[in-house]
Amino acid sequence: MLNIIKSVLLISLFLFTAFTVSAQRDSVISREVEVVKSFKPKILDSYKINEMPKIEETEHQKPNFNYNIKSEPVVNAFSVNPLKPASIASAPKEETGYGLVRAGFGNYNKPYGEVFFNHLISRKTIFGIHAMHLSSHGDVKLKGGDKVDAPFSKNLAEIYFNQFFRNSVLSVALDVKHDGFNYYGYPEVSLPEPLLEDNQQINYFGTKQAFTKGGISVKFDNPSVEIDEQFFGFDLDYHYFGTKTDQTEHLANFMTHTQIPFSFGTGLLDVGASFNLAENIINRASQTLDNRQQTWLKVNPAIYMGGDLFNATLGIKTWYVFDENVDDQFKIAPNVLLNFMPVKNIFKVYAGIDGNFISNHYSKIAYENPFVNPEHDVINTFEKFRFFGGFDGKFSKKTNFKISAEYSMIDEQPLYYLHEYTLPDPNINPNPQIVDNDFKILYDDLNLLKFNVEVIHRSSDKFDLLLTGNYYIYDLETQTAAWNMPDWDANLSLGYKISERLNITADFIFIGTRKALIMETLFKQLPATSSMANPGTLKSYNLDTVFDLNIRGNYKITERFSVFAQLNNFGFQKYERWFGYPVQSFNALAGISYAF
Repeated sequence: MLNIIKSVLLISLFLFTAFTVSAQRDSVISREVEVVKSFKPKILDSYKINEMPKIEETEHQKPNFNYNIKSEPVVNAFSVNPLKPASIASAPKEETGYGLVRAGFGNYNKPYGEVFFNHLISRKTIFGIHAMHLSSHGDVKLKGGDKVDAPFSKNLAEIYFNQFFRNSVLSVALDVKHDGFNYYGYPEVSLPEPLLEDNQQINYFGTKQAFTKGGISVKFDNPSVEIDEQFFGFDLDYHYFGTKTDQTEHLANFMTHTQIPFSFGTGLLDVGASFNLAENIINRASQTLDNRQQTWLKVNPAIYMGGDLFNATLGIKTWYVFDENVDDQFKIAPNVLLNFMPVKNIFKVYAGIDGNFISNHYSKIAYENPFVNPEHDVINTFEKFRFFGGFDGKFSKKTNFKISAEYSMIDEQPLYYLHEYTLPDPNINPNPQIVDNDFKILYDDLNLLKFNVEVIHRSSDKFDLLLTGNYYIYDLETQTAAWNMPDWDANLSLGYKISERLNITADFIFIGTRKALIMETLFKQLPATSSMANPGTLKSYNLDTVFDLNIRGNYKITERFSVFAQLNNFGFQKYERWFGYPVQSFNALAGISYAF
């Protein structure tokens, strides 16, 4: 019977997609899609903007803040504002150059190089290339007093192609990135002698790791079409991910987006499927070194009604997941959004309820916490309900604000901790206590209350300001703390154009106190699905508040040549991005750029 149900679902998905393609017209609509991930504060992330490439040495953009466990140092590298691939439906009216080359060097033996190239093949066709290298070969001092090598390297190469049509744009991008690092951290105390021996096999301390990810993305969309016009678009993504420790992942995702106007409103439907396969992991069901394979089907119908001053979207989100090792899962969540604009284009109030079923596939977790056990297999997270609301508007023509709150009910939230045990050694008496410096995972059901404030101000071309802050309240079912998650975070970015040649930007970044966990047991191995199956002593540690000040400047020598400099961690704080993993202290990077 189950096979029949699966067959019917797959056939229905195929027939519906074929029907929507046949019904496609030239006009499409603009639509915002919110992807709810595990909660993560992303500080100063890079984004692609909706305009043709321009050579701009310094520019401010409004970052998107999600909350999750922090996976990288707040700032550990030079941050540039690259030439962005275009994503609008009209071509530029003037030539703005082909690209930009940057090169620099900093302390901690840090070389940096980056190149951007954009070519306008025709009025409606753009081709671009972007490549970057940044590495560091310095060491850091652990909290226990040991100095350890903490090298890293970041490498990226991407090619993109955008074809503009009358009412739509086709975007194709291919990229490969390679990130290298090692497991250099150890919490609280000095390193035990056994871990200092050459080629020690006790845990991952000192082991080199590398992530390699390559993929292709194809998107057909039109961000400028109105809500009352018919639309069909799609997203197709595939990537291969591999590690130096021999884990691999294949992930493919295809999603169609359809909109059909009716007399009483507009019908919206997102339909798609995804497939992921992780190899050489500890399968959480079999508890052996094995593979994990999942297929996801997603159907999200909704109806949009209303106008500019008041509108409502009423719908549901559904997921059906086929897993080789566990029972199939069917999840459903509401998708409701109400918007009311009492003062047009000045002030808006909104409220809604939705949810999300989050795929904790291998590479997602690896990038979220690169120091996690490389053989991990993480349970998917279900956000059953998310109640949210707030208002946004304008203080003036140059100043926007947003105030919001949300309450989420989440099942199977992954939380990271370290494992400690006694190492039997006949040559050492008493036997040493060893902490594995790769993070294990436990799960808990979580209710999360979040408050958010954002203010953005632009004063012509001279002064920019961005202020954002989040406050979090956690209510967990079994755990005493939301391990590694902060109580609050905030960011203040200031940009000032001193003259036509010189501009400066300062970023003030704060992350509130966090609690970290070490679980002590008598045994070396713990079950992959839950640490609670082998109960032990729980040791809680406080991680200090993070304050990170970063200053960067650019001076234009000529229209083509510029010099740049960036001072990172100007607060000289050796905060821990993950428990036992401090970041580099004050570091600087300077160089020259050439526009062509």
